[in-house]
Amino acid sequence: MYTNFTTARLLRMGFSRTEVRRAQSCCLRRVARGRYVTEFVCTDQRHSQLWESIKRGSSGEFARFGDTRDRVERLKVLIRARAEHLQEAQLKQSAPRGGEAFSHLSAALIHELPVSGFNVQRVEVVRPAVSRTYANLRVRRRKIPQEQLVRIGIYPVTSLERTLIDVARDCSLELAVPMLDHALRGRWTTLDSVRSVVEECAEAAGARMVATALAIADERRESVAESICAVRFFEHGIIGFEPQINIFDDAGHWLGRVDFCCEKAKVIVEVDGMGKYSRGSGDPGREIEKEKLRESALAAAGYRVVRLTWRQLFRAEPFAHIRSVTAERLASN
Repeated sequence: MYTNFTTARLLRMGFSRTEVRRAQSCCLRRVARGRYVTEFVCTDQRHSQLWESIKRGSSGEFARFGDTRDRVERLKVLIRARAEHLQEAQLKQSAPRGGEAFSHLSAALIHELPVSGFNVQRVEVVRPAVSRTYANLRVRRRKIPQEQLVRIGIYPVTSLERTLIDVARDCSLELAVPMLDHALRGRWTTLDSVRSVVEECAEAAGARMVATALAIADERRESVAESICAVRFFEHGIIGFEPQINIFDDAGHWLGRVDFCCEKAKVIVEVDGMGKYSRGSGDPGREIEKEKLRESALAAAGYRVVRLTWRQLFRAEPFAHIRSVTAERLASN
């Protein structure tokens, strides 16, 4: 959790506006108009009030990854700031009429669902009577039944099932399906539970997208990359590949468990990432060598192995290749 600072709070702490600007070239980062977080513990004792909570261990430094995760971290800060604003508004009896709840990708982050590769810069909320868009906030007009709303800490948020449905309805399959797979794999919900909430939703728009996401969802997949790969199979009309299949040779010896396999064509698809080779012994070189030996054993057992990197999941050519290889092997059987 990061500590949020508003401009007003910094001024109350004794900082002048000039000092706030100077701190931004040191340990303070502006994430939105009037909103700041501490990036790290600096050596300037004049800034000690900014990073005191980090030294105590009650908050963390603002993370920087140099990739799309930076957008996720910034959005988390804005979500927290919005929740604190709502709390203050309730105390002043000036909260939005009809209430407000976090929804869509903001709700997904609160529920700790996997969110990757998105470009959303605004906090997403729902209200029953208004739709508006601001610099850092998107308000959707939705009347959510009370049973589809929950509170997690200081966050009023759509329920897990309703969040999964909203993401499937209004976002892409490559965002929705990994969340569904993750929730199903963790036993956080079931497909029947999600479908029962779908029946209670008043919205009709996007019903086909929701149905498609639920049809693709499978708890057996073990990573976001595998879930996105399954979405690409659907989009490219590739069928017959089952996830997490154990492979044995003719003598019954176990050769390993693979990400996807079309047993009829004896084609295996593995979705690679450097994280994959950091597991096991912890030595990437050794893990790569073990993977090569395993692939040789699979080839000797008559399987064709196709490997995909994360980047290839977002290109059409690798999936056209998989479809071609699968068709050729099916035709030769």
